[in-house]
Amino acid sequence: METLECIKTRRSIREYEDKDVPNDIIGIILEAATFAPSAGNLQPWEFIVVKERKKRELLYKASYYQEHVRDAPVVIVVCVDLKKASSRYGHRGKNLYCIQDTAAAIQNMLLAAHDLGLGTCWVGAFDEEDVKLTISLPENLRPVALITLGYPKEKPKMPKRIPVSNISWLNEYKKVFGYEPQSTSPLSILVPEPIIKPEEKEKKKKKKINPEKFIEFVKKLAK
Repeated sequence: METLECIKTRRSIREYEDKDVPNDIIGIILEAATFAPSAGNLQPWEFIVVKERKKRELLYKASYYQEHVRDAPVVIVVCVDLKKASSRYGHRGKNLYCIQDTAAAIQNMLLAAHDLGLGTCWVGAFDEEDVKLTISLPENLRPVALITLGYPKEKPKMPKRIPVSNISWLNEYKKVFGYEPQSTSPLSILVPEPIIKPEEKEKKKKKKINPEKFIEFVKKLAK
């Protein structure tokens, strides 16, 4: 799948097939996560792959009873090593950079999964302490997201997006940037303009309008 197509066609999936996801496929997705950028290249992320039904049920309760957390065949708990994150950048590394780092890693995971024909959903609403207890996290690891993973059972439509022209500015706030997409299609940027041969252009130029037909057309509009 082309990169832009992958980005624009990915959707959050909350209904999954009752089908196992092989560990080697999960491994490819996790490997994609590790290629994300991180502050100082500290790579402060850790990933807990949860397949066991009992633990998924506990994560379901910890995530305020979001059913796809229980029903997805795989839940990946994305964690950040706070000790590692603060080792070079102190408070800012612990409270900002590591969140940015793991967010970049998660997006890589979502896109890699979509490219492999799987669905995902990024879950941020959960009780952190309950999640830590469920997967036996040490004190230095903080869970920042649950990613449900599986073969999709639904095909959600593309939700509306705020136009780029409404949220992008040039040099300073509210100075028009000036970009307008050619189409509202999610693949508009990937669809090339139709190629018109020179001889076809000439034919179009030479084509004359029939005055009588044009008058008839105008009369019909006037009725």
